[in-house]
Amino acid sequence: MRKLLATAVLLLGLASAQFSVENLKPSFALVGGTQGFGGELSWHCLLFQPPVGEIRPALDLAYTLGGSLNGAFLFRYLYPVAEGLKAGAGLGVALPGFSFANLGLYFRADAEYDLAQFLNAPAFVGADLGLAGGTLAAQFKVGYRF
Repeated sequence: MRKLLATAVLLLGLASAQFSVENLKPSFALVGGTQGFGGELSWHCLLFQPPVGEIRPALDLAYTLGGSLNGAFLFRYLYPVAEGLKAGAGLGVALPGFSFANLGLYFRADAEYDLAQFLNAPAFVGADLGLAGGTLAAQFKVGYRF
């Protein structure tokens, strides 16, 4: 049942996303937090843009220096709080260790600040606080959008 739910959520998100080369936003971030230090690859694209904010499906792959590999797929709502600062929340599925036996619901609140206005590069800093399958996860990140 968990495999079916994860597959359905992934296919719904991919099928309904507005895919185009300029709309697909990959990023890489160095992360540190409750699960250790490591790196995170993320892809997201615009799904829907209400009058304020945006809704984006996101696929995250994280690797920690301790050797754990985790994945997540979620739908995120991002709200513009101030110039360069966005805050939001997301709901989806987490796949700790890429083991479908550990598949669980994932809730995440996050904030990101765009550093492009200072660095003339698509860099950002951010923080996430989430609950993945009953496990609390918090992390800080510094990243770059391609």
